[in-house]
Amino acid sequence: MFWMNISQFRKLVDNYLAGNASRKEAALLQQWLDEAWRDKQLPEDTEVQRLLVLDELRQAIRPKSYRMHWINAAAASVLLLVTAGRYRFELQDWLDPVPMQTVTAFKCQVRKVMLPDSSLVVLNGGTTMKYPKFFRGPKREVDINVEAFFDVKPELQPFSIKGPHLQVKVLGTSFVVTDSAGIPTAKVSVKSGRVAVTAETVTRQLGANEELVFDQAQQQIRIYTQQEPNTAWTNKKLMFNESLLSVVFGEIEKMYGVKISCSAATASAWFAGAFEETGSLDDIRKVIALSYRLSIHKNGNNNILIK
Repeated sequence: MFWMNISQFRKLVDNYLAGNASRKEAALLQQWLDEAWRDKQLPEDTEVQRLLVLDELRQAIRPKSYRMHWINAAAASVLLLVTAGRYRFELQDWLDPVPMQTVTAFKCQVRKVMLPDSSLVVLNGGTTMKYPKFFRGPKREVDINVEAFFDVKPELQPFSIKGPHLQVKVLGTSFVVTDSAGIPTAKVSVKSGRVAVTAETVTRQLGANEELVFDQAQQQIRIYTQQEPNTAWTNKKLMFNESLLSVVFGEIEKMYGVKISCSAATASAWFAGAFEETGSLDDIRKVIALSYRLSIHKNGNNNILIK
């Protein structure tokens, strides 16, 4: 197997993945896979799957002695199909890794992201999410840090979210995950459907209007019932909670690509409020101008002067 050059090997793999490999080619590749994964730790459920396959075949066929050879061959074939799918996707990931995307919401920004499967994720301010450019194989998996609202599209493949302290698994539902390395407690709040949340080695099931809170220091899990999770922030564009106007202007500059100039007295004033998702830069300017009786002027070079 190892005498082939790279182009020959890649052609063999391409034929196999496309279903066009001959029996000899498939056997060669299977031999290589067996050798490549000989020292690799097998999934924990491999033996369980093997026993389930054998048991189902025995129940369905109720073999006589002369059929035993055929049944053993059939069981081996079914087991090969079970493991071949896993090998196939591992092989694809090894030869052609899926590019990863990283998206970050600014400190006070609320940002919407559509995933490859059309699931919607809304990132709260300061949140980072990492996800593949497309989902391959029997799973959909993303990583987040801080807070995000998920509206997951139902699919056969399970959807998983990994945070610093929690793991959440769903098929299709909507919920909020708050989890960051910088906070002592993490939580999951379910709006609709059901999710499975794992903290350390403990897994709990949650339904609609239930919230799980994990206290990292105490290593305790608590589940609460609530009227409805707070998702009002998902319809906002910018949110400020007692922030200096200098901070507000900085976030506006990053979002709209403008430069704002103002006096030191104006920059040191405090502001609290949120701007709707549909709000424009002009709408934001008007709100700030009316709140502080300021005059705001914009020239053609994307410079804004506030007096």
